[in-house]
Order: sequence, then structure tokens, then C-alpha cells
Amino acid sequence: MSKPTTRIAMQTMIGNIKDKIPLNLEEAQMCQGECLGCSKKMLEMLDTEISYWQCSDTEPGLKDLKNLQNISERTYKILKRNRLVP
Repeated sequence: MSKPTTRIAMQTMIGNIKDKIPLNLEEAQMCQGECLGCSKKMLEMLDTEISYWQCSDTEPGLKDLKNLQNISERTYKILKRNRLVP
């Protein structure tokens, strides 16, 4: 079995992120009550990164995959802390 290309790995990662992280939360949902990290800013940053890789003709490197993984993990942790994901 051959390893996937970094482009396929990036597409797979983006699909997994979209399944686990609600990228389309409204500001009213995100900004209510006590805030333990800025969900809005993290979601915007993650969405920008995903949009870039979905439209890019550039072949992502392993560093790019790791960067997207780190941003998505931080975003998920903040959303979880703010009780926006289960």
C-alpha cells in the first residue's frame, strides 16, 4: 500500500476538521458568557487556513500539514473550553 500524497493528506485532514469543528458558528453563539480564549478569532484563523489550502495550487509540505493540525487542535480546545463543542 502506498502512502498518500501531501495534497491528499491535506484534503483528508480538512474533511476531518470540518466534521469535528463547527466553522459556521454565529458570533452571538460564540460570544456569550465567560470567554476562555477567543473562539471567534481562532475559527477565523482556521477558516482562512482551510480556504487557502482548498484554493491553492501549491503542493503542501509536511510543515503545512503540521501547521494546520496545530491550528485545528488549538481551535478545538478553545471551543471545548467555551462549551461550543461536546
